[in-house]
Amino acid sequence: MACMQARPSVFLAANGWLKTLILVCMSTSSLAQDSPQALQEQLQKIAQNIHQLELHLSEDSSNYSLLEAESQQIDKDMGVLHAALRGSLRRIENSQHDLQLLHEQRYVLQAQLEVQTERFKQQLISAYQFNAHSRWQFILNQQSLQNVGRNSVIYNYLHQAQIEQITRIQALNTQLQQNQQAVLANQQNQQQLHLQQQEQYQLLALAREQKQKAKNTLAQLIQENTTAIQDQQNQQRQLANLLEQLKRQQVAANKQAFSQLKGRLKWPVRGSLKNKFGELKISASGVDWTGVSLAAEAGTEIHAIFSGEVVFADWFDHYGWLTIVDHGDNYMSLYAHAEGLYKKTGENVTRGEVIAIVGDSGDTASPNLYFEIRHQGTPVDPSVWCG
Repeated sequence: MACMQARPSVFLAANGWLKTLILVCMSTSSLAQDSPQALQEQLQKIAQNIHQLELHLSEDSSNYSLLEAESQQIDKDMGVLHAALRGSLRRIENSQHDLQLLHEQRYVLQAQLEVQTERFKQQLISAYQFNAHSRWQFILNQQSLQNVGRNSVIYNYLHQAQIEQITRIQALNTQLQQNQQAVLANQQNQQQLHLQQQEQYQLLALAREQKQKAKNTLAQLIQENTTAIQDQQNQQRQLANLLEQLKRQQVAANKQAFSQLKGRLKWPVRGSLKNKFGELKISASGVDWTGVSLAAEAGTEIHAIFSGEVVFADWFDHYGWLTIVDHGDNYMSLYAHAEGLYKKTGENVTRGEVIAIVGDSGDTASPNLYFEIRHQGTPVDPSVWCG
């Protein structure tokens, strides 16, 4: 406190501002509320459960959307493949029709070939007989050589024409046979493609079925998570209402309870008493201690001496990080020089709850807690209340 002693006018000003702050807190604070620790922990667990359920719901919803997109793509692929199956089946039917036509054409050509061959055979027999007969006629009848030669040319021309006709029929038959083989090969390819398409279609159908099952499972999980979240939220509201009701009941009890605990309250920290209430703080100005200073290691937990509402939790000049708790019935407690504050203005605290940790913020030379109790704005001796 050496820095305070070196600047008495500054400290007096700060002390005056602190009195003003306490008066403001007294006029604007609500009644202190003592929240049961068990209900508070339950509410925290429910909030964590809701958070986890919401994470699962979000993940399941994302997976469902992904499966939905994949299922739609499978439906599109199956539609395209269905059209391809129909096309390949139609091509197989067309090729079968073509094969039937080619087979009929070959049958006709084969019949023509047999007719032409038979005619050629008869012509050969006739030609042979003609030639033999012509020679004897020429010898016996003295037939004109010119007539014999002319008849021979005619027979040769007919034979050549017949040979050419047979050759054309054979060539056409060969072409038809080749076409038939090509159509047959194409038909086999189409049949193989059709089988592959059927297998692919079956695989897609199986994949769609599996994804539909997964979608159904996820939909059920989403419904269950949604219902669970609603149940947890309902339970959360019920507990919050119950907690609020208990707090209101405890607020009414606190108005009389604090005054009844005089001499039975615990000190906010375990530490040695550095300055006592009423001792002379600054000899030159005649300022006395309006609270006590408790020396403790930095980081030591500071506990609320009684339940109530935090009406101030912020930095305050010279006092550093400062917390003021309203306990009802015009009683307040003040905790200064903290290293960190755990409660915010407007929050409720329970008796013994950790509200800050010891530090050396503000005008102090070493870690300690400056602690006051006030009634109707007037400081009272903390050692009379705490033991």
